[in-house]
Amino acid sequence: MRSMEDPPTGAIGAVGGPAAREERQALARRVGDYLTHAASAAGFDVRQRAGGRAQLAGKLGVSITTVSRTLEGKTLPLPSQLTTWASVLGLDHQQLLRESGLIPPEPGAERSTRAVASTPPTPDEAMDAWGITDPKIRTMLSGSIEQARGLQRQVDDADRGATARG
Repeated sequence: MRSMEDPPTGAIGAVGGPAAREERQALARRVGDYLTHAASAAGFDVRQRAGGRAQLAGKLGVSITTVSRTLEGKTLPLPSQLTTWASVLGLDHQQLLRESGLIPPEPGAERSTRAVASTPPTPDEAMDAWGITDPKIRTMLSGSIEQARGLQRQVDDADRGATARG
């Protein structure tokens, strides 16, 4: 399995010096950490000599050494190879690329992260955060939100009534 390790000196497409190498190594560590957690969550015991790395290697069709070097952050798989990792670990390929740091987050993702407020956002605040600007869509969504809130209040009132009677 080829990887995005340091290209040989003078190789076509070789970029930068020590700073570029450090950046690739940091990225390899981030990807390795992410894949280690994902593999553990998928049921592979990827600790050294635990057997999970061998199982994972078999499912990925690569050597145990390749799996170990990847999980330890020493080797960075090519993005195309991560499709196999995603499939074996039951992950969404795009999510794996984003969360491991191989591709930047989707535009607007930073806007969706906000401090937890003591009051919930208004429908207008939520639509602003989601980037919904079309007036017709905003009107439709606002109506749907208000209808859903009304239905939830009815359910909550019914539950409180049942609890009080029971």
